[in-house]
Amino acid sequence: MDIRLQVFVDSDWARDRVDRKSISGFVVMFEGEAVSWGSKKQTSVALSTVEAEFITTSMAVKEILWHRGLLQSLDMGASKGTPLLIDNQGALDLIKSGQINNRTKHIDTRFRHICDHKEAGDIVGEHVATEDQMADIMTKSLGIKKFSGFRERIGVKE
Repeated sequence: MDIRLQVFVDSDWARDRVDRKSISGFVVMFEGEAVSWGSKKQTSVALSTVEAEFITTSMAVKEILWHRGLLQSLDMGASKGTPLLIDNQGALDLIKSGQINNRTKHIDTRFRHICDHKEAGDIVGEHVATEDQMADIMTKSLGIKKFSGFRERIGVKE
């Protein structure tokens, strides 16, 4: 059985005006339905939008691995290559290449596990258009139309 997980990932870089910490958000979709979502203020200040997205992606990868383990324990193993839907092209490029360079070496090594799981085939970084980024509902204030649309898509009733 080919069980499909899909995860929307987003961050809002330096949103807090007091400490400039970013907000992370994710939405885990299982067979087209939201089964898990979360939002959390990051514990460290990200020095770039790419780093903020990488921190959020790290959180989402841990969530993916947990869901994959749950599905496997129920004899419903998830297909390889869970899509991570990210709207930050720089973060996607870093995940795909796995190459740290002078512009990205500030990204802490504890987030390198993302690239390891990509190389193992557990995740696949995919671009999602900003207007389709459902994780936005977890990271920023939205207009009523966009908020209501995302809320409906993740199955939260009014």
